[in-house]
Amino acid sequence: MRTIRWRSCTLALTLTVVGCGKGGSVARLPEAQAAAPTPQAAPTPRAGAPAGGDEAASANSGAGVMTGATEAHRRSTITPRAAGSVARVHVREGDVVRAGQALVTLDEEDFALRLRQAEAGQQAARVQLEAARLDWERTRSLLADHSVPQSQFEAIDARFQTAKAAAAQADVLVDVARKAMRDSVVRAPFAGVVTRKYISEGEYAAVVPATQLVTIEEIDVLDLRLHVPASEGARVVVGVEVVVRFPATGAEVRAKVARVVPVLDPRTRTFAAIVEIPNADHVLRSGLFGEARLAK
Repeated sequence: MRTIRWRSCTLALTLTVVGCGKGGSVARLPEAQAAAPTPQAAPTPRAGAPAGGDEAASANSGAGVMTGATEAHRRSTITPRAAGSVARVHVREGDVVRAGQALVTLDEEDFALRLRQAEAGQQAARVQLEAARLDWERTRSLLADHSVPQSQFEAIDARFQTAKAAAAQADVLVDVARKAMRDSVVRAPFAGVVTRKYISEGEYAAVVPATQLVTIEEIDVLDLRLHVPASEGARVVVGVEVVVRFPATGAEVRAKVARVVPVLDPRTRTFAAIVEIPNADHVLRSGLFGEARLAK
């Protein structure tokens, strides 16, 4: 009985397999969906390329912006020409001064005494010179009459020449004393603004080593020192006009390159071009950042 059931099951399984293979639809796994196209990464912009696409890049390429900072057209740290105690300081930091204006006055008493001493020496030298001249003229007339020997005249002549030299030296000492008297008042060498004051009343101002008194900067004209790439050397020359903009103030001026320093900085491969900018109204200040382009 078990044998009959086993055979029946085997027969049924065989028929089922054969029937599936004849004209039936074979079960298949679902085909994989078409792979989505792999998105390509956007090209990485070049280092230093401007944002905003090709249009922005073409607009900024060759802009030729040169940068730099303004500096005083002239700067001088004033020191005394004569030593002495400071009697008065006439200026403060930030004061605008004119050429020749008094900055510092030294104690004039010592200078006045030295001048009087020199003038007294000058007077004594002139008296001695006059006496030597009279003696020389008298001796020369006696020598013409053969009343004195030649050697005596030569001695008188030597004293006369020495007296003339002493008188000349006394004149020089008086001039030196008068100059020292004038130098007791220290004056501005040019018009500008006082940027530093180093000394106060009562302090001693020496000549060696020189004591710093004040620092003056000329600001009626400012120098803009531009850093120019080496590739622009053929275009940035003396006399070429540039348009300078100062971002801090929004001011924009036109000026010309006054000087070019024909030496490249080995670190930046740039050279310096100096642009002189008029500043009579003192709106601009030294140390101000500026951007410049060649004028069209």
